[in-house]
This record gives sequence, C-alpha cells and structure tokens, in this order.
Amino acid sequence: MSRQSELRDRQYRELERAQRRRLWLSVLLPFAFVLAIALAFVGLALSLKSPAQLAILSDSMLTVLVLCPLVIIMFPLTIISFALVALASRWWSKSRSPLRRLEAWTARAEANVDNWLGQVDRRVLNWAVRLAPVRELLVAFEAPETKTPDEGGS
Repeated sequence: MSRQSELRDRQYRELERAQRRRLWLSVLLPFAFVLAIALAFVGLALSLKSPAQLAILSDSMLTVLVLCPLVIIMFPLTIISFALVALASRWWSKSRSPLRRLEAWTARAEANVDNWLGQVDRRVLNWAVRLAPVRELLVAFEAPETKTPDEGGS
C-alpha cells in the first residue's frame, strides 16, 4: 500500500508542476505583458516634456483603447483569474488528503453494503425455500378460476 501511495504522491506532484506551468503560460505571462505595456506608457508619459508630444501619446493611446476595448475588459479579468487560480491551487493541495480519506471511506461503505445485501439475499432465499410448502397450501384453498364467455369458455 505504501508503494501505491508513493506512486500517487509522485503523480500528484507531477500534476502540480504541470498545473503551475500552465498557470504561468496562460495567466501570468499575459498579465505581466499587459502590466509591462501599461508601465511603459506611464513612464513614457512622465518622461515627455512637450505638451504636443504628450498630446500625440494620449491621442494614440485613446485610439488604441477605443478600437480595442478588449484590452480594457481583459486586464481586470486577468487579475481576477490570476487570484482565483492561485486560490484554487492552494485549496486543491489542501483538499487532497480529505478527498483520499473520503474515497477510502466510500470504498469501505460499498464493501459493507455489498456484504449486507448478500446476507439479506441469502436469508430471503432461505425463507422462500422454507415457506414453499405453505405457499402451495395457500394456493390449494383459493377458488377455482372460472372462464367468462368473453374468454372463449363455454
């Protein structure tokens, strides 16, 4: 059993590494890219001395942000998704051992229920065999069937 648990732990660690890699590629890199662009524009705006240069920069940024509203929408969603993924990763690692215990408890409960149902089946079958002669007696005292004219009887 310990060898199987070691294999499971190794597989879980590999899954965690793969999950971190996917998190980095799908959430953190786009977040860092958007943040770097925003910081670059803020730095550029602060370094410009001429109002004409600042006007050109602000006009071009306004054009980009109006033509690409997805940038405005996706940046907060990226931040929110980053926070949710970080929380989910933390919750997943904390829920691993309770889930294993629940899985073991469910397997034990299934075995107990199967055992109990097997005992019930055996007892019902034993009682059915024991009560077979009584059932034949009960049938003997029933009224004989009469056929109605609709059924083809005369």
